[in-house]
Amino acid sequence: MSGHFSPRSIMFYGGAIGSVVALFSLTTAYGEANLRAQRSIDGRYPIATSSLPGCLQSKKLVLFVQQSGIYLTGSLLLADAAEETIRVAEERPSLTGQWQNQQFTLDGTIGYLPGCQDGVRMRGAIAQESLNGTLRLNSAPDEIHFSAQREAPKAKSQEH
Repeated sequence: MSGHFSPRSIMFYGGAIGSVVALFSLTTAYGEANLRAQRSIDGRYPIATSSLPGCLQSKKLVLFVQQSGIYLTGSLLLADAAEETIRVAEERPSLTGQWQNQQFTLDGTIGYLPGCQDGVRMRGAIAQESLNGTLRLNSAPDEIHFSAQREAPKAKSQEH
């Protein structure tokens, strides 16, 4: 039993444990001082624009955005979409993209609008609670400028 507790072994294990603790402390201090998560932009954004292209004409639209770090997913829906459509769109978003340096891109299809299965690309900037950018359908030659203000989240009712 005395062979297990030699001064050399104790110094080796003490040094190894001390090194791990020191590295962990340095890493934690660096992370707390320099690494910050981007603010959340999840939410529902009603789109305001003067005119929409192609199959989107005269429709009131809402962009649902979900975020995981810099990665975005979303869906473009009618403002008065049924709860079931909203639930399905949240589970299987039709747009994917990224958010970096206050700029966002979303690409995909408009899969949840009746009569409109076109591809779409959205680009723009995020400032506070609003999105400002351009929307372009694959079938339309021009980009349309839009703005969208994030709606306050609805309070969820508790179910028993």
